[in-house]
Amino acid sequence: MGLLTNLFGKQDVPGTPALKTAVEHAVSAVEPLLVQTRGYPDRYHHPVSVAMAYARQLAESLPGPIRIDRDAYATDAFVHALFPDVNAIAEALASSLSMQEYLRNSPSGSEFYALMGMRRVDRQLMGMELAGPTVQREVVQQATYFISHTMENPAPDEALAREKIATQFFHSLVGKVKARIEQRRQNKEAMLTERNNLMPRLHSADDIERAAIEERLTMLADGLQSIIESLELDHYPEDFEAVLLHSEEYLHLNQTSIRLDSMGIRRTTDDTEQGQEFMLSELIGYDRRNWTVTIVRCANLQFETFAEKLDKAYRYLTL
Repeated sequence: MGLLTNLFGKQDVPGTPALKTAVEHAVSAVEPLLVQTRGYPDRYHHPVSVAMAYARQLAESLPGPIRIDRDAYATDAFVHALFPDVNAIAEALASSLSMQEYLRNSPSGSEFYALMGMRRVDRQLMGMELAGPTVQREVVQQATYFISHTMENPAPDEALAREKIATQFFHSLVGKVKARIEQRRQNKEAMLTERNNLMPRLHSADDIERAAIEERLTMLADGLQSIIESLELDHYPEDFEAVLLHSEEYLHLNQTSIRLDSMGIRRTTDDTEQGQEFMLSELIGYDRRNWTVTIVRCANLQFETFAEKLDKAYRYLTL
């Protein structure tokens, strides 16, 4: 990833070093032998350039930055809704490997920006509601809370953080090109296995079963021929175009407005007397699970590594 760290701070048009580097990275990540095929690198310029522009736009559209620290937890309702308690902010930093590395190499107490992702959990529970002067018990409520906080792509300023995030988004899109090709390889192996399992059954099958097996073998032969042809290197540019020219189908943000009270209970959007409305941005397609994301700004945080916490706990127990 280091090769592309500052890629999005440069001009990405044919002939520029930025696009040349991006094409080299993308092709190498999918199949290094593509550099020896027809059309390299020219055929990759357009899809890679389009994907770079989309990754940049997506990174710029991320919400934030929001400040996260003890004061913000006490005064900012959105920050309060994102974390179960104030100590969870420091725990999110301590559990992120990229943050641990960044903080080890940064001046103590310095300000930084990062992409924070969380898993949103919606759960039904029984609670109490106040209806006028009457307290209603055993009311079905929906609670919303967030778990598995992690932070990625830390940087000393917001612009650089978004550049790093855009680079990561571009990596993700290129990975989907590779996954598309790998899926065909897996389909090929599955069809070969099925064909090999069917062949011995022809000898002992009756007429009806033999006809069904032969029909299936014919379908497998046609499918295998198509897949084998598609796995020739000359067809790989089509995979780059299928994914990178339609990046929004593979990676995008969904925005959802919800109203939560101070206990994390969902309220209707017209219930203005209870709770506050928040706009959540969910990153779709980054990995198998969806992330609620925002850019965060951190400063003057007291950071302890897991090893330091363990040592402190051990010393406390031995007192």
